Amino acid sequence: MKWQALKSRLQDTLNDAQSEGVFDKAVLGVFVQKTPFFINIDTPVDSIFDVASVTKSCPTALLALNAILKKDLNLNDKVVDFIPEFNTSDAHLVTVYHLLTHSLDYRVPMSRLKHLKPTAILEYLYTYSFEKAPGSVFNYGNPPSVLLGILLQNFYKKNLNDLAQSLLFDPLQMKDTGWFPLKKHPKERIIPTEFCEFRNKEIQGLVHDESAFVLEKLFPVGSAGLFSTAPDLLRCMQMLLQDGVFEGKSILPTGILDLISNNALPSEMSAQTALGFELNKPKFMGNLAPEGTFGKTGFTGASVMGNAKHEVAMVLLSNFTWRKREANPDRIFKLRAQLSDDIFSSLSK
Repeated sequence: MKWQALKSRLQDTLNDAQSEGVFDKAVLGVFVQKTPFFINIDTPVDSIFDVASVTKSCPTALLALNAILKKDLNLNDKVVDFIPEFNTSDAHLVTVYHLLTHSLDYRVPMSRLKHLKPTAILEYLYTYSFEKAPGSVFNYGNPPSVLLGILLQNFYKKNLNDLAQSLLFDPLQMKDTGWFPLKKHPKERIIPTEFCEFRNKEIQGLVHDESAFVLEKLFPVGSAGLFSTAPDLLRCMQMLLQDGVFEGKSILPTGILDLISNNALPSEMSAQTALGFELNKPKFMGNLAPEGTFGKTGFTGASVMGNAKHEVAMVLLSNFTWRKREANPDRIFKLRAQLSDDIFSSLSK
């Protein structure tokens, strides 16, 4: 096999991480120059993981970008036109663009809202007072993706799970992907994420994110709650590398790759982000990832990363938060970066 040396190197990196307690179980999916392969650590390749904030990109942002490329939506469309209850300060200035670039000044982590009722969480988001004007600051968090999910739901008159199923998961044959996995799959296939003190039980098959768990009483949430497998997500990443095409079939409109692999923020802002994806982030993409590398991480130990020029994609699913989350995510970020460096360094050999 052409990439056997790379596969062996990645296996060693994962084995070392497991022995150091970074995770208990993991599956790595790699696509490199038209060759896909998988490495599984103490769990089957098709194990189902909570992918946490990867949900924000796949599928929430991709569904929005699909609508934009089809001209059903516009980046400059106002959020209030789709969510009439939206009444923040400067509400009339907040657009779809701000949701996709996380350029709204929400300053309170949604984890602090988990004790509220779901309607109260929404009321908080809808009436928040921004200190800085929309578009003037990059402030990554859950609120923009929650709002984007609601906007899509209102626009299409479908919940996110059904919408993603029809537009993305079914066409890509991502048969093990979706919200509420216990409705479709045996619990044994789903990897536990953490013993949750908030819910006083082990979390397996329920969304790990507490505020998303509360909001799921109303609808699937755009910021977290997706469960998937490494093979399913790698199919999605391959499709993105090929600008919306997978196995000769058009899944998303031409132009999707350009939107997710170029900086969408003004040059005067110090941050970089693409529409719906993180961009050029050595913290989890390593030091060798070329310009235009896009991806997303998830708190539970998930991440996706791709670079079209070099035909490279990587999906890491692990239970980093098992059995208790660590004080900071440094070790999982170090592992993600090392795996990425392993892959990109192999291309020059």
